[in-house]
Amino acid sequence: MLKKIKSLKGKFRYDDDEMPFLEHLEEFRKTVFRVIIALVLGMLICLPFADHLIAILRAPAEPYIEKTAEEVLNDASVHLRIQANSLSEKALMTDDDGERYYEVKAEIGLPTKTKKVKSGVIRLQFSEPAAAIKMWLTVTFFGGILLSLPFLVFFIGMFVMPGVREVERKLMTRVSFFSGGLFIAGIAMGYKVTLPLALGLMLKIGGQLGGESIWFYNKYIAFALQLLLGFGLAFQLPVVILILGKMGLVNSTQLREKRRHVIVGLLILSMALTPPDVMTQLLMAAPLILLYEFCIWFLHFSGNRVTSAEEEVPSEDDVEDADPENKAEKVVADEETKDLTEE
Repeated sequence: MLKKIKSLKGKFRYDDDEMPFLEHLEEFRKTVFRVIIALVLGMLICLPFADHLIAILRAPAEPYIEKTAEEVLNDASVHLRIQANSLSEKALMTDDDGERYYEVKAEIGLPTKTKKVKSGVIRLQFSEPAAAIKMWLTVTFFGGILLSLPFLVFFIGMFVMPGVREVERKLMTRVSFFSGGLFIAGIAMGYKVTLPLALGLMLKIGGQLGGESIWFYNKYIAFALQLLLGFGLAFQLPVVILILGKMGLVNSTQLREKRRHVIVGLLILSMALTPPDVMTQLLMAAPLILLYEFCIWFLHFSGNRVTSAEEEVPSEDDVEDADPENKAEKVVADEETKDLTEE
């Protein structure tokens, strides 16, 4: 077992030997084949649990979903109350088959909590006969990606890592953990905070306009998946900025000066990554702006900044170019040196 682990570890080591193009192409083909196989196996494993995954995505909207009378009666204990004076000889009736029964007035009482659940405002419907199957396959596909993600990273690493040096490998490992943590944090925030708030706001506005909320089931699931995926990707912004900062391409001073332009860009990015809903876009842009401010201060305290003294002190060439007399003297001196050289 240890030998197999060591042999797998050896495939990730740096190899400076140049591989022929055809062999490189063959390794790429094997990597793509392994990735597809891992993804298909992940989807097959998630297929029996598609109903549970849909229930998880539906949970934020559950308090607003209108339930049928059958669902309400199945979820609650029902008690029958008959008036005391109803059971009299006058209430005794006989049907066509000769069976005798009492015809009385009764009331069915439900618990208070059940009555609150019953008063939902959303009705989920399917837009076409195949809509349920499409939604099922969509959820299974994304569930398969999440389940097979460790294997996907492993196979891609086997293809990429032999060309990466040790220093770069350590940096990529740190960035991967940081990026993964931010991705999970983005999905968690989208699921716990943004999605319930967005649903509540949209339903509140719809109620004020006097309309009935009838949503297509598959479109709601697509809305939830797009929002969660958008939050996960948007939370990768600090990773990109910090990498550019460590490469020396940006610094805290530049980020601070371009703050207003970046805020506009983040609003546009939120519009592109989220469904067409202003509330959802603002709920995504707000944490991104905070993460941008975090990057500014992180680069500032890590030494990646430009001080005001460095900005104000000009170089010798700039001083000479700025002074016409110095520039003229320099031209005359160059011409004299040239004449002496020719003689």
